[in-house]
Amino acid sequence: MLSPQEFFDYQKKAVIHQLSHDDSMLWLDTGLGKTPVTLTTIEHRMRAKQVTQTLVIGPVRVIAAVWEREAKKWEHLQHLTFSLIHGDEQKRLRAMSRSSDIHLINYENLAWFSNQLTHYYLDQGKPIPYQMIVYDEVSKMKNSQSQRMSGGKRIKNRGKPNETVTKFVGWKKIIPHFKYRTGLTGTPASNGYEDLFGQYMAIDGGKRFGQFITHFRDSYFYQNYNGFGVTISEIGKQLIEGKIADITIKMDAEDYLKIPAVTFNNIWVDLPPKVRRQYNEIEDEMFTKLDDGVEIELFNKSSISNKCLQFANGGAYVEPGKPEFADIHDEKIDVLSGILEEAGGSPVLVGYSFKFDAVRIMKKFKHLKPVNLTEVSTARLPGVLESWGKGDIKLLIGHPASMGHGVDGLQDSGHIMVWFGLPWSLELYYQMIGRLKRTGQKKGVIIHQILARETVDLAVLDSLRHKATSETGLKQSIQRYRDGMISEDLTFM
Repeated sequence: MLSPQEFFDYQKKAVIHQLSHDDSMLWLDTGLGKTPVTLTTIEHRMRAKQVTQTLVIGPVRVIAAVWEREAKKWEHLQHLTFSLIHGDEQKRLRAMSRSSDIHLINYENLAWFSNQLTHYYLDQGKPIPYQMIVYDEVSKMKNSQSQRMSGGKRIKNRGKPNETVTKFVGWKKIIPHFKYRTGLTGTPASNGYEDLFGQYMAIDGGKRFGQFITHFRDSYFYQNYNGFGVTISEIGKQLIEGKIADITIKMDAEDYLKIPAVTFNNIWVDLPPKVRRQYNEIEDEMFTKLDDGVEIELFNKSSISNKCLQFANGGAYVEPGKPEFADIHDEKIDVLSGILEEAGGSPVLVGYSFKFDAVRIMKKFKHLKPVNLTEVSTARLPGVLESWGKGDIKLLIGHPASMGHGVDGLQDSGHIMVWFGLPWSLELYYQMIGRLKRTGQKKGVIIHQILARETVDLAVLDSLRHKATSETGLKQSIQRYRDGMISEDLTFM
């Protein structure tokens, strides 16, 4: 069992930062121990009689598998009690009424929870039962207009049935009732500085950036020349950073920990001639749409760009929105087979893009008894992580969107990772690699990136390399690819 004396100096600094500010933000890189730091802060405030009950909001896997497990590792945190507000409504209500030191709830239930706090406490003239709130992965609050923040109902726009109208009312009303508020994240602005508005609204209720994101954009950004979207100005960046400097502490793993080096290895495959002809037709259609003014955000989500990436990976969905797919080629599968053979029995972690990637990988390597962590339930997660830690699982795959939070311990027995298909999202890229590149890693981490030559794979790699998060940055990567200006020697740094 660990003692508080084993805290690193930077962790002690982070605790002092939280204790010194009623509102605080920790930008701590993956693996720096945000959870034990914050649990220690909670324990200090409880001993000082400042706090009797704390609310922790986080991704469902994190609240179910991380916080209580982390407390049990430390001598000074053993006495803390937890109540998980999850499940059907009756289970949530029972958990909510349970007298525990720390209540945990996932972001998806936040709208429901704000309604309960309003109904049972605020409307009755009673104080809410929490003095402190912790937002684990506060970047989930980046969209201040989202259902998570609102507590309001989604209202269909009759003219546009796929759009929703939400009101930033419910949770905003609750925020001032917490005396102590702290946010935790390793990727605060992975998609740009606009992400910070909702996160700091959740902490300070609008003290630093105001009540409306439109005013925030007007103050720190300029309108793009085409009238769509905004771009942060250099002076805007400095002003934003100045606004949040008083309550924000930022720490990068490389500055505080000795983590083995990461080696990136691009492995290129050629599309078979028939597939190449089919791919070129699809890509030509994609560029035609972009030339016609299709916005980059739509491009990233559209079936036409996905079709290119699907072909690059070796499959393609027969119809959009349906699970049936066609096998196109095995070039990437064959490379993965070689990597697994070369690993010689060492555990290998694989990140995939499409569900059919997972189906194909699980089928091809069924003799290894692979596990798709994305499909593992929260209840089964601890057992799977334990098996991986023992070396019993040789091939573990997962979609990066489900691997970023609450999946810890992979570094204990794994140091080899494969990107079967890269994500456009810089945040997902960082988070997935952070499963192996973190505290406790004893070996040099090897990241194999399987890429199809002369495909959009190259544009995605370029966008990650340039840390492209804005519409302009993504457009530049696509144009560089189109102009043949991206070298295949490009790696991520």
